[in-house]
Amino acid sequence: MASKIGKSVLLALLMVQGCSAAALQWEKPTVDVTGTWQGASVTSCGAWTLVDHTRCGAVQRISFTLFQDGADVKGTYHCAIGTMVCRNLADSGQVVSSSVTGSLARLRVMLSQDGSSCIFDGHFQAESGGGAFFCYQGGGLLEEGHWKVARVF
Repeated sequence: MASKIGKSVLLALLMVQGCSAAALQWEKPTVDVTGTWQGASVTSCGAWTLVDHTRCGAVQRISFTLFQDGADVKGTYHCAIGTMVCRNLADSGQVVSSSVTGSLARLRVMLSQDGSSCIFDGHFQAESGGGAFFCYQGGGLLEEGHWKVARVF
């Protein structure tokens, strides 16, 4: 019986330690992304990632207007013609359920024109940001690539 109690206490201590370690991994935001950001996105050319192969290397001009409250981020997204039109002519959307941890922002954009969503993951600094994006519809990956923006003053 004593060994069962000892095992239970040890298990409880390990669970508390695990919860503490998980809490330490979360970082407060080290950057404020509030403002307007403009730049470009470029679609990757991997055959397994593109539904529409004609969009290989497609460049779009993008902009975000973001409002940060602590770690939460909301705002708007706009896309304009670069070397090609925006995918499915989806040129605007809302930034929803997004957050900043340290300098990493995860921006989820819901595109109203076709019901798809894109996730923009990347790091921000005071005047620039960039990373990777992934666009989904109906549970499938439609398009992916990278993006880079600069703060508009």
